Amino acid sequence: MDKKKFALLVALAVSMPLFTGCVEKFEEVSGFSMETIDKIDSEREESAIPVVVSKGNPFYALIATPVALYYDEDGEHVNALLVENFKNPSKAVERFKNFYSASYKEIRGGTPENVSIEFSKIWKKSEAALLIEDNQHGYELGVTATPIASYLNIPVFVTNDTNNIRSILKKLGVKYTFICGNLEGHAMTWRFEDEEEINDFMIDLLKNKFGEIDYVTITNPLDVTNVNVLNETYYEFQNVTASADILPAQLLNIIFGGIAGLNDGLFGINTFTIPEDYKYARLSIDLINDNSEYVSELGDDLIMLIYSPDDEAYVYTSTSAGIPEVENGDIVVDKIHYETIIYNKPGTYTAQILARRVSTPNGQYTLKIRVQKVDSPLQPLMNNLSSMAPYLTAYHRGVILSSPDFAFAGNESIDVEGVVYASTNEDLVEPCNKHVMKIHEKLNSMLAKIANISADDTEALWEHYKDNPINIAIMADPTMVPMYYYYNPDSDFIGGIQLPSDFIYGDIDPKPNDVENNTYTYYPFQENAVGRITGYDAEDCSALIARTVFYNEIIQQLGEWKNNATVQTGAGLEFQWIPLITPLTNMLTGGHEPTKWPTGESFFINLRLASDMEKGGFNVHRTHLLPSQREGFEDLAKYTSRLNIPFPNFIEFISGERNVKGGKYQQNSNLIFVFNHGIYFLYESGDVLLDSRGFPPITWLSRFLGPL
Repeated sequence: MDKKKFALLVALAVSMPLFTGCVEKFEEVSGFSMETIDKIDSEREESAIPVVVSKGNPFYALIATPVALYYDEDGEHVNALLVENFKNPSKAVERFKNFYSASYKEIRGGTPENVSIEFSKIWKKSEAALLIEDNQHGYELGVTATPIASYLNIPVFVTNDTNNIRSILKKLGVKYTFICGNLEGHAMTWRFEDEEEINDFMIDLLKNKFGEIDYVTITNPLDVTNVNVLNETYYEFQNVTASADILPAQLLNIIFGGIAGLNDGLFGINTFTIPEDYKYARLSIDLINDNSEYVSELGDDLIMLIYSPDDEAYVYTSTSAGIPEVENGDIVVDKIHYETIIYNKPGTYTAQILARRVSTPNGQYTLKIRVQKVDSPLQPLMNNLSSMAPYLTAYHRGVILSSPDFAFAGNESIDVEGVVYASTNEDLVEPCNKHVMKIHEKLNSMLAKIANISADDTEALWEHYKDNPINIAIMADPTMVPMYYYYNPDSDFIGGIQLPSDFIYGDIDPKPNDVENNTYTYYPFQENAVGRITGYDAEDCSALIARTVFYNEIIQQLGEWKNNATVQTGAGLEFQWIPLITPLTNMLTGGHEPTKWPTGESFFINLRLASDMEKGGFNVHRTHLLPSQREGFEDLAKYTSRLNIPFPNFIEFISGERNVKGGKYQQNSNLIFVFNHGIYFLYESGDVLLDSRGFPPITWLSRFLGPL
């Protein structure tokens, strides 16, 4: 070969990679055999390490899962995995770290790819890796697949380009890659098509590695998204209203205060508009009690009702349900932030504010309302809980049932106008229940695969799980994974729409046309244990999981406290059919219910529970009715006059610091059982006697005539 031809060939050899790029060869396969899986080897620089990741990116928790929790021939190795807002950390997370001190590895930011590379240094070598595409589709698959990394002790990489991490994969000696998303493979590659394929493999893997599966987590990866705000209008109101408490001074003020110009009436009336082009309108509301001086001392609050253009109640809440501003243990600003989404109901709305103040007949409030046009009704109520599902599931050697399709809210396909949540819109109950049954069908299908039984053979499935129950955790809010609404004859807007419950997810065999009953048992029977793991967001949820996983380590630091328990039972449970009184009451009210009247039931429940706890080795403190309150009234004369509370000494006698122990006992107890009268935001240990802080001849009638 002459020199010119040789030089040309050398030049081509050198230049070709510049034009074509270095093409890495990989083999894409449809699965790995268990024989191959068993041979996958890895070696770590460190054992399981405690990790705290920023709540700013849900991928961080997925990447950190096998860092904090993994299995090898010696069994399970586990340490804490926490999610934290580093600028404004949750008290739950801070408190856990105080009890469980460790050298936490902190991830405060960075791209998921860089975080993946950083965490991969934990491994000296790893013959396999899990690769997740850095987008929503990758996340959806990754939530289901991440426990694989813990079970095989392999790293998780999140990237948009495999070439960016290929040198790391080579350095680790990766021979096998599991891929979630549209990424280029590396070495021998198995690309997961969907969650079902992942779970089919996971079931085989768990049976091969551990012999059995007794844990399923249901979650929804859509909880890392938020609706988009397309437009908004803003309203702000301030009004002075009369107190609605039935007290002598307040009654006089209600009658004459408006005439004298002292207030704007008993109700603060405020109107706002949802524009015609707002198909989905989110109401973001802040209600502030501008006279919060005696909220802690006397229990003052504001109640808010919002009515639609058709005068239908859409919102009912109270500042009692909010998170107040507190200084030195005292509430200084009583307020609530409330949000809801409304579908296809433009027009003028009315917000009514009712004040309940004991010491002052009049008071001011501020109401701020943002009416936002949003692109979807599927706003998560508890953000990013799905990011902790892999850690929880891997700890329990389980599988994850996950899909964005699990979410439910009213929309154009259902075409029920109004609030998009079945919890406050009864017309959505039936479509919500139908949606839940589709999730139930998917769950039963997974349970059938775990038990190696045909999904069509419900009787065999029931037979298996009634004798071999498993645990089902729902890690989502009720929009992302909805509850089933069972029939409730007392269903109403304020007390609650029907009876929402997760019972259905533990029930293998509901009758197809009568879901509230079962096919193979006379009474409804829950074959599998089911519970919902929740938190304000992933941060609080991570603390809840950590407290549970490391409960024994924490509890040993707490001395005698860990042996204390309390049982506290309040009012609201007991009813009787009282001769003369009950028929007369029903005649006056048009009702047909028994009368709320003491029977002794809650007292004997209290005794029974306390006895059971004592047999379990606990030192039990009991309270019944008013002593179960968190704290008692004290020095009422400092805040009120007899025109406000006619009998302050009597109130302090029945509900004062002398005999009220509820809060103290709860703080000093490891095991707590509390039963009280109330609704979702308010629980009251007292009964009609406590209402006598008002005007007894009137308030005592509430025993018989509820509307009073």
